[in-house]
Amino acid sequence: MTESRKGVALRELYWKTLVLGSHYPAEFDGGRFRTPPGDSFPMDIVIGLDKIANVYKVVIDADEYLTPSKVTIRVGQGKLNEEVNYKNARTSKFQKPVILEFHRRERSVSRLESKNAFTDAVGQYIWITIEKPIPLSQNPHNQIEIKKLTVLGYPLPEELLRGTPVPESPKLEQNDEDVANFKMENLELESKGVPKKEKKIERHSYEGDGMSMKEETNLSGDPLTSIRTIRRVLEQKMEKANFDGKTIQATVCLRAIQRIDEYEARIEDLATRRSRALEAGDLEMAERHRLAMIDCRDTVFRAVHVDLLLDRDELRAIGVQSEWAD
Repeated sequence: MTESRKGVALRELYWKTLVLGSHYPAEFDGGRFRTPPGDSFPMDIVIGLDKIANVYKVVIDADEYLTPSKVTIRVGQGKLNEEVNYKNARTSKFQKPVILEFHRRERSVSRLESKNAFTDAVGQYIWITIEKPIPLSQNPHNQIEIKKLTVLGYPLPEELLRGTPVPESPKLEQNDEDVANFKMENLELESKGVPKKEKKIERHSYEGDGMSMKEETNLSGDPLTSIRTIRRVLEQKMEKANFDGKTIQATVCLRAIQRIDEYEARIEDLATRRSRALEAGDLEMAERHRLAMIDCRDTVFRAVHVDLLLDRDELRAIGVQSEWAD
């Protein structure tokens, strides 16, 4: 992808393979790999980015017959200027996993759709765990084929890389039933195992954390109204930053606005689905869509670091509170 306007835009990020189960990493450098018959699962794949970036999403295209049952994706952040290699990947901190579940292709569907893992985290490593294939008669040898793997994100501005510490994604507490900022110390090149204390988190969209809405404010109601209010404030802040010659602040505001635009489209789609569910009398589905809209709102506020872009007075004025700022 290319920049569509001034500032940092969503683009494809380049990467190299560091670990490919027990196979040579170079076999996956083109983003395509088929396991040989009799290979064992789960299989761990670790890739490293050319530069540290905000990894927005990872897109996986799987073969319609050689399909994994599940893929787990984690983004890891190491030291800013260290060499990207397997040794440094093992000591990086990895965020809570995003889990993709695959299902058999329906006969009415012409092809298996791509799966999108919305990671939205800063880092230079991506750890992918591929589970056993879906049992199909067309796959007698229990193989898996990844036809294409694409990483999309926002490269961090050079000014930020040179002079300012890279902000880490919000830290999550780690305990015996959670996987948060954890290290790959148990992963070896020949190992097929993954840590046992992984717990699937059920969520409607992306699990927001650290950001909440005050009760009885103009932002605690309709999610669309909420993000549009924040967008207007950020546009004003960006204009002022450009006028004052604060290039980095203006660029960060622009990236935040672009991200909000993407989530606004998701919320609009969920609102349409909710209306259809209400018309059909499916109250349970309508409630799920309503909660998903709230999740999207809270997630985008966390993703763009609203609490860091706006000062305390601005946050209080528009009714947003953050556990980090308080």
